[in-house]
Order: sequence, then structure tokens, then C-alpha cells
Amino acid sequence: MNEFLKAFQNIAQSADLVAADDDKSLEIKESATTVIKSVQPGFDELRESATRLEKVVQKCRNDIDHAEDVWTCKLGIIQASKPEIWQQLGELSGCHVRINELGQRCQNSAIDQSQDYWDKIFDVRVKQKWFIDAANKQKKGIGWKEKDYCLKDIPLAVNLVCREIDQIIKRSLDLVYQDLSTINLKVITQCFGILDKQTKAVWNHHMNLTFSQIANKFEQPTVYLPENTKSLSSVLSPALDNLSKYRLGDLFWEEVINFKKEVSTAIDNFINSIFDDRLKLGSRALVKAMIFYDEFLEKQDRYQQETPAQRQAERAWIDSQWTEIQRLEKGIKVILNSSP
Repeated sequence: MNEFLKAFQNIAQSADLVAADDDKSLEIKESATTVIKSVQPGFDELRESATRLEKVVQKCRNDIDHAEDVWTCKLGIIQASKPEIWQQLGELSGCHVRINELGQRCQNSAIDQSQDYWDKIFDVRVKQKWFIDAANKQKKGIGWKEKDYCLKDIPLAVNLVCREIDQIIKRSLDLVYQDLSTINLKVITQCFGILDKQTKAVWNHHMNLTFSQIANKFEQPTVYLPENTKSLSSVLSPALDNLSKYRLGDLFWEEVINFKKEVSTAIDNFINSIFDDRLKLGSRALVKAMIFYDEFLEKQDRYQQETPAQRQAERAWIDSQWTEIQRLEKGIKVILNSSP
């Protein structure tokens, strides 16, 4: 490309001399002026091409810079403490087993506590209050004012249950989160620091995002709900609306029991959805950390098997690429700074 630039410059300079020479004929001077104009698009095309090439060369420079960064980081990876990494892998593996077992126990416990609370609230605020007569016998149904007051009591009872279940879920997940929080991230942070800038940035972003999500979702489980999971009060709203259709007639015990079963099913689904999501999140984070260590150790083993001659050859190749890049940059700079 620089040869074309030099040729265009020679043509333009020669034509300039002819156009400015009073001893030349009018015709040849007009031809020289025409040549100067015709050469100008050539300069423009070279500059546009050089601008495009400048972006390509910058990409090459970035790639070579990354290659050099990877090469420089090899020594740190070779010297990393293998026993510390193996110890961390053991801790992560143990935590992975524990949170799955503990999580399942806490999940079952949360369901049992929630169902017990719902049974208790229903018995006191609905059954005993509205469907047991003076003789302590079960009523088949209620009508008139009793029904209206009962239909006002039931939503209040449901609200109490929803608030209590929020607390039950949080207390139960706190036990799992405490176990997750015991993981010492010091070793993995040190390993990140050894890596090349590009790989380090990817892993840091991933781990920071993951543990930020864990903190939010475990500490506020009913605020950060899983995808496609509605709040318990929203899920129960249609069932409450369905009860209101009995305002024009008697409210039968059978219908109230069906409502109770709907609430029980919704409670189970709600708790299972949250726990399944949180335990999966925690498990993925631990597995991802273990995968990182496995890949790090595999890379360390490969680097430790490299010979000094291999390292010197890699260094020589990187240096040769820098030389070529600098030559290209110099040529592009000449074109961009040239004048017709």
C-alpha cells in the first residue's frame, strides 16, 4: 500500500511542477491539472483503506497483547499451591453434599411448619368459629349474617398465613445460607489474581454475580421469587374470589374444606418452587467453583510439563508478532498523515 502511496505522490508532484511551469504549453498544463484531480481519489481511497486497516491492526494488537499476558501468567499458575487448591476442592465438595441434604430437610420442615400453621389458623378462625354449633357438632353450612362475617374472616386468616410462611421460608433458608457462607473464597480469589486479565475479568464477573444473587435470593426469598412463580397471596386470590360466589346463598362446609385443600396445595407448590430454585442456585455456584479449580489444576499440570525451550520459542513468536504489528502501524501512520 505504501508503494501505491509513493507512486501517487510522484505523479501528483510531477503534475504540480508541470502545471506551475510557464514554459509548458497550455495543453500540457491542462493535462497536468486534470492528472492532479484524477490522483486525488487515489489518495482518498488509500486513507479510507488505511483507516479500516488501522482497526484490523488494533484487533491484532489486542490479541497479541492477550497472548503475551497469558504467557506471562504461566509462572504464577505453575507456582500456585496445589495442596491449598485440593483442600478447597474438598471443602466445596463437602458443602455441596451438605446443602443438598440440609436443604431437603429444611424444605420438608418448612412445608410441615406452614401446613401446621395453616391447620391451626383454619381451625380457630374458620372451623371452630363458624362451623361448630353450640352442641360442639359440625355444621353442614352457614347462611345469613354468619356467612358474611365468615367470608370476611377467611381472607384475614389467609393473610396471617402468608406472612407467617414468609418468615418460615426465610428462617429455613437461613440455615442453608449459613453453610454456604462458610466457604472460604480467599484461595479462589488468589487463583483469579494469577490469571490473565481477560480470563480473570470473566471469572470475577461470573462469581461476583453468582454470589450477589445468592445473597439476595437467600436473604429475601419471597421478594426475589423464581421465574414464573407468583406471590402466595396472588396465587390464592382466585380461590378467595371463588368463595365470594356463595354470598347469594348458603356457604357449605364442603366448599370451605375444598378451599382449605386449595390453600394447602398452593403452600406446598410455593415453598417447593422457592427451595428448588435456591438449592439449584447454590449447587450451581459450588459446581462452577469446582470446575474452575479442576481447569486450573489441569492448566497447571500442562504448564509444569513445558520445557524452557518451549517457553523461549513462545516468547520469540510473540516478539516477532509485535515487530510485524509495529511495521504495519508505521506504514498506516504514514498514509494517514500523508498529503496529496
